Amino acid sequence: MAGYVGKIAFVDLSSSMVKKEVVGESIYRNFIGGVGFGARVLYERMKPSADPLSADNMVGFVAGLLNGTHTPMASKYMVVTKSPLTYTWGDSNSGGFFGSEIKAAGYDAIFFSGISAKPVYVLIHDGEVEIKDAAHLWGKETYDTVEWLHNELGDKKLRIACIGHGGERCSLISSIINDDGRIAGRSGVGAVMGSKKLKAVVVRGTTPIEIANSSELQRLRTDILSHLRDVEQLPFIKALSGPGTCGGPLGLVPGGAAPIKNWTLIGPEAFPDYAKIAGANITKYQLKKSGCGNCPINCGGMVSIKEGPFATEGRKPEYETIAAFGTMLLNSNAESIIKANDICDRYGFDTISTGTVIAFAMECYEKGIIGKEETNGIELTWGDPSAILSMLEKIVKREGFGDVLADGVERAAKRIGKGAEKCAMHIHGQEPGFHDPRLFPFRGLGYVAGAAPGRHMVSTASIRLDGEGKLGPSSELQKPEGENEPERKGKIYAMGASYSQTFSDSGMCLFALSAGTQFPLVEFIRVVTGWDFTAAEAIKTGKRTLTLRQAFNCREGLTSKDFKLPERMSQPPTMGPFSGKVIDFEELKANYHRAMNWEAETGIPSPQSLMELGINKSDS
Repeated sequence: MAGYVGKIAFVDLSSSMVKKEVVGESIYRNFIGGVGFGARVLYERMKPSADPLSADNMVGFVAGLLNGTHTPMASKYMVVTKSPLTYTWGDSNSGGFFGSEIKAAGYDAIFFSGISAKPVYVLIHDGEVEIKDAAHLWGKETYDTVEWLHNELGDKKLRIACIGHGGERCSLISSIINDDGRIAGRSGVGAVMGSKKLKAVVVRGTTPIEIANSSELQRLRTDILSHLRDVEQLPFIKALSGPGTCGGPLGLVPGGAAPIKNWTLIGPEAFPDYAKIAGANITKYQLKKSGCGNCPINCGGMVSIKEGPFATEGRKPEYETIAAFGTMLLNSNAESIIKANDICDRYGFDTISTGTVIAFAMECYEKGIIGKEETNGIELTWGDPSAILSMLEKIVKREGFGDVLADGVERAAKRIGKGAEKCAMHIHGQEPGFHDPRLFPFRGLGYVAGAAPGRHMVSTASIRLDGEGKLGPSSELQKPEGENEPERKGKIYAMGASYSQTFSDSGMCLFALSAGTQFPLVEFIRVVTGWDFTAAEAIKTGKRTLTLRQAFNCREGLTSKDFKLPERMSQPPTMGPFSGKVIDFEELKANYHRAMNWEAETGIPSPQSLMELGINKSDS
């Protein structure tokens, strides 16, 4: 079968049993890969109401369709599970080389259930699956784990996804690390691995991926690479291939998109030193650039601070990390942000959630809700890099007050009480990305309308469709019309979210979608698979996955009514470039639901929508 290996593996860690299954082509076409394929498996095979940290939960590592095909910017794989942070559908993507190597190892996806009696890692090599002892790895940092496994197994080309102390201790804001600093950070996925005593997943292989039309694939590759290299015509690509996303604060703070001081302030007047933690003030520490597999942009990099209290060597921080440990904390010390990023990578923590929970603690400290007695003597003063890193060390080791914060802001606020809930910025337990929804309302819709709440990238395609009027050359990817503006906005978001879902499930980096490239996704799928795939099918396939994830949450007793923006993120701002702007996010959400053929208020998929998308069928 072109484009796929055609097999998936199920590993029961309780019994050490491995089951291998062949998958039919119709299932791949209906769900593509990534989250789509993962949603189908979890919806059909997981018990409803499963405790996310129990043996009944599953966690899957799922490749995208275009992983391993040499398609430019197709490096993303997905981790899927029921989130222990939100008790909703959970997923998180990561780049690097791991996704392509899953397929090279002989599978399109690997799913884990059960709980091992002892720490283990799982080695998948050319179709063979081995469960191996990891007692000697338990307690090691992520980078040390990777180095140890490379040496132990005698192969430096192994691709490894592992957890650090965060996952081992089931911190609900812990992450999974692969390829020396590529992160599946959201939804508490690291805690699920830790609960199963699964230290690492190791993949390696030589399984070839059949391509339906190799010559046409090469032509498409040549055309898109030529276009991507014409950076003067693509300002966003130029920025990514220059400083990368660490340049983000230079535009997002003046534009009012970057939250400041735990979402209480916006605009450059609130944080005039923002340029000190952005662009050249980060890249001056850069040793070399780096990128994911088959990507010509190389937006990442390795950085080094040679001496001083923040001496370290690790990955260049992305915008979200700079906002988390910079603007959110009024911290203008770039070196401390680089250090914080490296600590999170080594211990396996999501920087968005970790920075947010420190901002929460600082606000509680400022308001007298907590004091030095609770914080183990640390004076949580805004902008103090020493205090920030001291509390970060407590969090990643679950020591003292750090144990209170290590499960995110919602649970920390409940443990503290005394009005701390008003300082906790989250959507149903998930700390949101750092893009103010009042500037880009579709960002806010992404935070509250997705099955995995609080996520910022899901709205990328909808924002572009609304602004540019199209997502690609096909007439089926043009901005839809509506009888009135609210209805039109709902249709725009529904189309953008659906197309974006298929884009992601194909293994594509969403930067390819937001870069002004009009990336020919449909054409790549056609030449790789041989299918007569269309843009309309891409939208319908994405809609199927969005609806199935929604159905997963409904089965867990949750609806979109449970997902709301914190008050300070939804009320008209009193300062900054869009002061006084009023957005009715509930109306936006209702119109999106109608466009998806879901119940307007709750987001429950209608029986008709389930039937039209074939979700009530086995698809086998």
